[in-house]
Amino acid sequence: MTDMKKILVIDDQSGMRKSLSFLLRKEGFLTEEAESGKQAISYLEKEPYDLVITDMKMSPGTGLDILYYVTERHPNTDVIIMTGYGTVDTAVLAMKMGAFDYILKPFKNEEILHRVRKSMDHLETAKELSLLRKRVTSESSEIPLLGNSAAIREIVAIMHKISNLDISVLITGETGTGKSLIAKTIHGLSSRADKPFIAINCASVPENLLESELFGHEKGAFTGALLERKGLFEAADGGSILLDEIGSMPFPMQAKLLDVLQDRAVRRIGSNKSKTMNVRVIAATNTDLVKAIDSGSFRSDLYYRIKVAHIHVPPLRDYSEDIPFLAKHFLESIKIEQNKPDLEFSSGALDFLLRYKFPGNVRELANAISGVAAVAGSNIIAAQDLALVLTSSLFEVPAQIPSERDTHPNSLEEWEKELIVESIKKYSSNLTKVCSELKIGRTTLWRKMKKYNIQ
Repeated sequence: MTDMKKILVIDDQSGMRKSLSFLLRKEGFLTEEAESGKQAISYLEKEPYDLVITDMKMSPGTGLDILYYVTERHPNTDVIIMTGYGTVDTAVLAMKMGAFDYILKPFKNEEILHRVRKSMDHLETAKELSLLRKRVTSESSEIPLLGNSAAIREIVAIMHKISNLDISVLITGETGTGKSLIAKTIHGLSSRADKPFIAINCASVPENLLESELFGHEKGAFTGALLERKGLFEAADGGSILLDEIGSMPFPMQAKLLDVLQDRAVRRIGSNKSKTMNVRVIAATNTDLVKAIDSGSFRSDLYYRIKVAHIHVPPLRDYSEDIPFLAKHFLESIKIEQNKPDLEFSSGALDFLLRYKFPGNVRELANAISGVAAVAGSNIIAAQDLALVLTSSLFEVPAQIPSERDTHPNSLEEWEKELIVESIKKYSSNLTKVCSELKIGRTTLWRKMKKYNIQ
């Protein structure tokens, strides 16, 4: 998550409320607890929340009271209803009133976490689409894809050609290259822009839940199906659906998806009736699907069905000339978010970014700029600051940044060696303190000292 999401948990049973809050905090969310509807509304009047999880049956008040208040006052907040067997019919009403989802008590940790993650994805998509539509409007329908290189210009040209064609699109590229942004942009520039855009990461949904998520189910279709549920294809009717990481879709599900794409109709689990739908399918993957076909893990007929149009997004290292432009763009946004209007890059910092290979691509660059801005000790972001953030898989940020800045080492390995040498000097060869500052184990430190011939 790019920022801490806030969740309000409402339940008059102390044990359930506290255990759920503890679970969510372990997952990195900020939580607030309320034991009644009245207390919950007092919290909601003071600040907005990303998600409200409320029990249906409380005293005084009900979950429906909370849902009505949230939908009226905080339309950008999702609500998940917790319900018992005795209030299932009321949960149906809650879904019709606008609840994002419901869950039946008692539930397993992974079940509620799955619904929470779905909510966060939904909120992030809605936020990005809103910003995208504003940008498209303000920039006279220019595609908000950043970069001036030939690679980016070619992608922009393809998007112009296909945005209003009612065809499936396959977007390929490494993790972090911006495939989701391209999918949202295609939708935002199409005639479907005012209709839903629904995204699902096929790799993040358990195999036994994926069919229900995509196609929905009828009441009683399987154990625990106490309500009928609309699938994501139905929810996206008239708009677009992004099947992210489609290369991870289980083989049996691929056949069912192919039937849906061929017939342009879905059939819920447990139903003998099909519903026609008008949905544009956009698929994305970091998997080599041709190799997956050769290995027997992906269907060739599905591949050709989703690859009517194809956009391949190159890794950032292949168009590194755009890196300074991208870095400055991200910094401008972060200066506003973090209220640091005077932050600037040194020339050495930009030079360092040009030499770094960015295995995480544009996403890694954006996260690095956000991280280095948060810890910057001055208004000038130096190469050394970036080295500390971008080598975070090896080191955490030390207590003190070495004093030599922007000396232009030729590689990240030289930066790593310099960090170790500086720390050894600082602590007079006390390797215990060196390990503590660099937050690595002694074995790792010895291995790197041997690698760099540090005596």
